[in-house]
Amino acid sequence: MSTLSVTTRKSAEVSHAAVPTRRLRRWGLGYPHDVWRPREQDLECSCLPTKVQNPSVRVSLTSAEDLLHAFLEHVPDGVYFKDRESRFVRISRSLAHRFGLGDPADAIGKTDSDVFRPEHAQQALADEQMIIRTGEPIVEKEEKETWSDGHETWVLTTKLPLTDDKGVIIGTMGVSRNITDRKRIEEELHHHRLHLEELVAKRTGELQRAKELLERDVAARKLAEEELAQKAKELALANAELENLSLVDDLTGLYNRKGFLALAHHRVKLAQRTGEPFFVAFVDLDDLKQINDTFGHQAGNCALVDAATVLKQCFRDSDILARLGGDEFAVFIAEADGQKIAHRIASKLAAYNDSAGREYCLSFSTGIVSAVSAEDFEIETLLAEADSLMYQQKRQKRSARKS
Repeated sequence: MSTLSVTTRKSAEVSHAAVPTRRLRRWGLGYPHDVWRPREQDLECSCLPTKVQNPSVRVSLTSAEDLLHAFLEHVPDGVYFKDRESRFVRISRSLAHRFGLGDPADAIGKTDSDVFRPEHAQQALADEQMIIRTGEPIVEKEEKETWSDGHETWVLTTKLPLTDDKGVIIGTMGVSRNITDRKRIEEELHHHRLHLEELVAKRTGELQRAKELLERDVAARKLAEEELAQKAKELALANAELENLSLVDDLTGLYNRKGFLALAHHRVKLAQRTGEPFFVAFVDLDDLKQINDTFGHQAGNCALVDAATVLKQCFRDSDILARLGGDEFAVFIAEADGQKIAHRIASKLAAYNDSAGREYCLSFSTGIVSAVSAEDFEIETLLAEADSLMYQQKRQKRSARKS
């Protein structure tokens, strides 16, 4: 069994008015809970007592429109609603700002063709018409936006059908998150890697030419040997730099430490700008040495791959999962509930141990820290704090075994 430690830098108490609700149609695909909205008749004063004896507990009902307006005014992601002809009927203020509009109401009646190049607008239209025809949502799709002025941005977008009270599709709704910075970093790393591969190929060709020169001209043997040694040194340096640049762990296919720190650093900066909450988790695979000593190193490698598979099932593609080295893993999680994270890891691990059929069971020691993204946190500091919590839990497990 795996137990988890959670620490939170800042917490907020949220109170909820007891408002009668009606369930909307749920568009599943991994969504954590149903969506609810108040009925207009439920918002009338007649649904409450005429007088409240204690003013300190008086409930103030807010209309569904007020709640939606407050959400659209403050949500950092781009949120929109469209009719069946893909015309905007409502957008969030953050999306209006991206469109260069002073008032979100100015977007009413416009389409993507008013802000984007035709090729992107036509693709968005095709996606939305497909949703209207089939009723199937598009979840977390990476899209390149080509704007009318020529500049390009990237978003992670989810689009769903919009239905009326009878379940009839009357349009679409969606939310998009700007991931331009992340895509730019990935592109820069890709170009850097290509450059180093070209350098290695060039040096390899020079080595081959030096060898041929040595075979043709014995008189130039000494000079060729010196040139060959120099080129071999340059090749070794280039290979070492190429290896250091690699972002992926060969065994598990996850990011390695270098890849995790590079991507998580930029995600922290983005969270500081948007106010998005996030967590950093440090996960240690317990008793890996005992598995190696008892069943062999091949079994130990299988245990590491299985641990990576379990962790992949716990998180979304937009989270950053890495093997730092040995039996240690780290995760950057764009989520606001540490307890849900802990329970999800424990549940997936228990399901694996029940069905894997291995000669051993996997166990995790885990430390999770949360950050208030408005503060200036360094990813290395958060990772060290999560590591410390993980070792506290590991010591508690050892003490429990001895007792």
